[in-house]
Amino acid sequence: EFSHFGSGMLTDVFIDRVFEEYHTYRDSETGEREMDYKTFLDFVLAMENKNSREAIQYVWKIIDIHHKDCLDGFVINYFFRAIHNILKTHNVSVPSVDDVKDEIFDMVKAKTPGVITQQDLCNCRQGGMVLKMMIDAEAFWRYENRESLMIQTDEDDEHQ
Repeated sequence: EFSHFGSGMLTDVFIDRVFEEYHTYRDSETGEREMDYKTFLDFVLAMENKNSREAIQYVWKIIDIHHKDCLDGFVINYFFRAIHNILKTHNVSVPSVDDVKDEIFDMVKAKTPGVITQQDLCNCRQGGMVLKMMIDAEAFWRYENRESLMIQTDEDDEHQ
């Protein structure tokens, strides 16, 4: 069910990590992973308010896979590979992982080159976008195509 949340393009890698890091359980009859209402509500609030400090903290726990309080190129690669695979299955041109890593590091402007802390993500004012680029294939596609989407919107406005 989580794969259909929001844009419907959250990655399996991200969803698996949600269930690894937050209080969930398995339904005894179906074996499906489930979460209680409060945990689900926290998830929804974080997904709908990704630029807030609280949402960044919530998602940080999920993406900090090594529990080192920092993200490096390996972690970005880990999450972006899932984005890459989804977009490739939809026959969408996708930039290289290295280009995306460079873009993310440029966006965040971390204090320590090659390492992003939660504080760096909060301070950069683009933390929500960085998170979306790592966990949501549609959000990444929209970011990657933002210029052509803006031109298309401008053209639509002119015809009205």
